[in-house]
Amino acid sequence: MRCPGLPLCGLLWLGLPLLYGRPVKIDKVKADAKNLTRTLIARIQELQLLPVNLKVSGLDFLPGERPLESLEAMDATLQVFQRVLAGLPLDAVPGAQLANDMENLRSLLRLLGAHLGCAPPAAPALGNLTDLLAEAPYSAAAVALDRLHKSLHGITKHLDQLRCC
Repeated sequence: MRCPGLPLCGLLWLGLPLLYGRPVKIDKVKADAKNLTRTLIARIQELQLLPVNLKVSGLDFLPGERPLESLEAMDATLQVFQRVLAGLPLDAVPGAQLANDMENLRSLLRLLGAHLGCAPPAAPALGNLTDLLAEAPYSAAAVALDRLHKSLHGITKHLDQLRCC
């Protein structure tokens, strides 16, 4: 062997780009979350099923226009809507796209929480939704989408002022 250090030097050169990795900035995560929230709002506006002044009994647990003051509250709200929308008769493509966008938004909020040093959010306890949603699925879908729309507006407003958990 003429140069025993050459393979070691080559391995070190391959690992060099790893040293230049930079963490994602909090402002970038906030901007991505706001853009995804706006995308979800636009998708919901395209799906508007029935008039938004519709009242359905039994859906009082769905959050509406209440202020979302923490990342944990935002994540819990999105998780409730994910569970509700999974049981509703939305078209396959828009419903799946909404579910994927909401999961991506929850991931961004968890990443933002990790950057800020927040504890991971706990899962909210919900009862059996299948019986409730089976009674009037299309009306429940309209109410759920309307309340999700209002909650997303609250999330967008609060992301601008977010400084801590």
